[in-house]
Amino acid sequence: MKTSAKNCGRNEAASAQTITLTIGTAGHIDHGKTALVTLLTGCDCDTIPEEKARGMTIDLGFATCKLPDNRRVGIVDVPGHERFVHNMVAGATGIDVVLLVIAADDGIMPQTLEHFHIVRLLGVTSGMVALTKVDLVGPERITEMSQQIRELVAGSFLEACPIIPVSSKTGQGFDAFYGALVATVDKTARKNSSGAFRMHVESSFVIQGIGTIVSGIPRCGTVRVGDTLDLLPRAGKKKVRGLQVYGADAAEGKAGECVALRLSDLSRDDAKRGMVLATPGYFTTTQLVNARLHLMPDLVRPLKPRSGIRFHVGTAEVTGYMVLPDLTPPAPGSEVCVQFQLDEPVVAAPGDFFVVRTLSPVRTIGGGNVISQDHVRMRRSRGNWTETMEEREKAYRDPLSALTYILKKGGALTYPVADLAKASFLSPEAAREQIQSLVQQGLATALPGERYVYAGPLAAIRDEILALLGHMHDASPLSLGFTKKELFRDLKPDRLLIEKAVEQLLESGKITSNTAGFQIPARMPNLSPQQSGLANRIGGVYRKTGFASPRRDELPEMLGAPAAVLDPVFDFLAQSGEIVVISDKVILHKEHVEKSKQKLVEHLAKHGVIEAGVFKDVLGTTRKYSIPIMEYWDAKGLTKRVGNNRYLKD
Repeated sequence: MKTSAKNCGRNEAASAQTITLTIGTAGHIDHGKTALVTLLTGCDCDTIPEEKARGMTIDLGFATCKLPDNRRVGIVDVPGHERFVHNMVAGATGIDVVLLVIAADDGIMPQTLEHFHIVRLLGVTSGMVALTKVDLVGPERITEMSQQIRELVAGSFLEACPIIPVSSKTGQGFDAFYGALVATVDKTARKNSSGAFRMHVESSFVIQGIGTIVSGIPRCGTVRVGDTLDLLPRAGKKKVRGLQVYGADAAEGKAGECVALRLSDLSRDDAKRGMVLATPGYFTTTQLVNARLHLMPDLVRPLKPRSGIRFHVGTAEVTGYMVLPDLTPPAPGSEVCVQFQLDEPVVAAPGDFFVVRTLSPVRTIGGGNVISQDHVRMRRSRGNWTETMEEREKAYRDPLSALTYILKKGGALTYPVADLAKASFLSPEAAREQIQSLVQQGLATALPGERYVYAGPLAAIRDEILALLGHMHDASPLSLGFTKKELFRDLKPDRLLIEKAVEQLLESGKITSNTAGFQIPARMPNLSPQQSGLANRIGGVYRKTGFASPRRDELPEMLGAPAAVLDPVFDFLAQSGEIVVISDKVILHKEHVEKSKQKLVEHLAKHGVIEAGVFKDVLGTTRKYSIPIMEYWDAKGLTKRVGNNRYLKD
């Protein structure tokens, strides 16, 4: 017998390398599950006095198994009696590798079948079969039972698994069993310890002088001493004061490990099996759960459109009703989207596995995976309910698709990384990494302030801006550009999105920008011969009149042309900088604007200060023109005003 597997109980040294997954037993009562765990680990998982007295496992047991290379893995031992299937489900919900135990003398029994189906429904995809009590039968029975087991697991995840004859009493076959178990563990994917922490409470107990301890197997994430956790559904926030992994003090506990936490301000009654410890802000409770149900193949009675049930998720067991989307009962072995309307709140996140059982007589109907929480009861009159559920289910199959779904559903809404992380059950770091992948694929766009938006709405905004600019060009064909104020005035989306859409249009060259504003390159204005002649005449007027120029409304009479003809040409000259609109009443040719600057700077360089009355004399004009010109240079930052005096600005 391989003795290295023995004596590996709960107090295994912290120096051992922990494998972040859990093995769980399954099988009929009295088929040797607990005895096999004891042989494997040296730990007797039957610790309750009633279990000792009756020789029957009633509640969950936990042990630590030592593997080669100083590694260790946790084992959950579950009860096999039909009256304690609810405890079995609570234990099986956290396992990654199933050890299906079948006694060679009894063979396949009712709870063998039920446990086998339950672990399938709970999403377990790795395992092996231990054919126990082989010391009580001959070789022919072992061969016969091996064949029956192959027929049972055909088409399932256990189809090609090892089936190892072993005796817990004599040790017969243990080396082969232990080797097969190690190989099965080695090829099983480890739990992901990134993302938000969540642990379904398996048990709570009091240690004198230390306080209340809560234990379980984290479903996801990592917990550290000092972390603050939500105790759901209603116990509030608790701080982690101490932490053990497999009975040894540790700095952190990860998904797939057997973790015990000492929490602040906690009584034993505050934390019970079925509750959840989680990173604050990520998980909420609900009494309405949308789910995909896989029905048991041996379902005898057809389901009613609304049936009373027991709903098992995590370590919680609550009663309620299961509502079907239509009145036609689904066939045994089929799949259907359903809504569970529960009597008490539970924590159920997308992808969580569950088992559902009847109220009386108690038997397993089926199980499956959670699609989403809900705040609205399903109404059969809503014909697209199933399609909506299937869309959500597909969206949450992995973090990348979940983020895509959230952003797409948000439309033109922008999301900070923290909100996206919580909605997709990722840590901010993991969410940031996944979002960058979406950005690189062109499915999402990064905005200032580390906010993100789905790419589709931005494309629509870009199209809207191009259409709006096109209309503006149609209305003002001689315009050299349109200001942000003009452009943004009729756009409804968030200003942040508009700015980003304009930035993208500029980068692509679909629009350009100049001092006049934004324009479509292909719509650059071209003056007709008649308009060119008017432009020369307007420019000549302002070149000639100097610092005593006419108002805009005086031009029609001066040039003998209507305002409707002159205005587009005037605007063209103003945008191109040929003339400068100083104020409503003061318009200068660009040459005179530059001349005013030159005279102003020369005077200030010589005298250090200038007053408005002096500036009119410097320009050779009146205060009507000199004051607006001086205010123009104040606004441009050339001068600064102190009282009635101006100085050159540093």
